Order: sequence, then C-alpha cells, then structure tokens
Amino acid sequence: MDYQLIALSKEDREQIYRWRNMEHIRMNMYNHQRIPHDDHCRWFEDILKEQMEYYRLFIYQEKPLGLVSFKKCSQQMLTCVWGFYIGEIHAPKGAGTIMGYLGLEYAFHTLGMKKIIAEVLSNNNKSEGLHRKLGFKHDNRLEDTFIREGQSIDVNSFSIIREDWEKYKGTLKMNFTAEA
Repeated sequence: MDYQLIALSKEDREQIYRWRNMEHIRMNMYNHQRIPHDDHCRWFEDILKEQMEYYRLFIYQEKPLGLVSFKKCSQQMLTCVWGFYIGEIHAPKGAGTIMGYLGLEYAFHTLGMKKIIAEVLSNNNKSEGLHRKLGFKHDNRLEDTFIREGQSIDVNSFSIIREDWEKYKGTLKMNFTAEA
C-alpha cells in the first residue's frame, strides 16, 4: 500500500511533537504558541487513553507524513470536526488531497459519521482551497473569533455530508493505492 491512515502508537509521540511545533503548522492552529514537551506528552497520553477523539497518522510508503484528527464527535448527531496537517516538508505533491480523501472515507465509513465540519482560520488560504477541492461547502464566517498578536482573526466554517461526498469523490480523479 502506498498511502494509509493508521492508529497512533506511543512510538509516534516525538514525531508528532516535532510537527506540532513547526511554524507552518502552528500558525494555522488556534494556539500558535510553541508547545512545551511536558504538555505535549500529557496531551498525547490522553488521546491514546481516552479514545473520545480519533487521531490517525497519514503514512506514505511506511513513512509518516501527517496527522488527521476527528474531534467533538457526536454519536447522536453523527457529526464531528476534523483537522489535519502534513508535517513532512518533502511530502509528495498531492499528499494533502490524498490525506483528505482517506480522512473523509475513514470518517464516513469507519466512524459512521453523516457530516464532517471544518474550522479554518481565515488567513489559511491553502486549507480553504483544499476543503473546496474535496467538495466541502462554505457554511459561514465567524467574525472576530479571536485576537492573535493584536490582529482579529475570523474562522470559516465548512462542511460536507456523506451523500454529497459519495457523489463528489469520483470527480477527484485520485490515482493512488491505499489500504481500505
């Protein structure tokens, strides 16, 4: 298999710590401050233990490239909020789209969700473009959501429902092998 999403293990802790503290990742998160190692270790142990949120490592030819998360999962409403990033600077072209594709397949077919929601900082044009490419619809703009270094930052909300994904995914012309 070329690409796959796999469950996290204790061995992934330091790699994810490095990624979470990379500037290009931090600048697109709600909290853009460097994460102290002790805080990361506590967070990582919690997510391995709790399983209330779902995290998957994105792998290409056995090399970790990024992370996909599914949070605020509601079994009643069958919705969740997802997030993702590519941590490897030299990831193959198109890896983000493939990671998004696999993430949506996982959310809809493994987790059984009916709707996936994305919260994207208004200055993250790359993520907005990827969401549109994956078939997400822009729901609304939450103005002045928070202040960072004196600047007001809006958050754009996107979503996609399972039925729309099933119709749309065939238009992506994906050319890769993946573990189902």
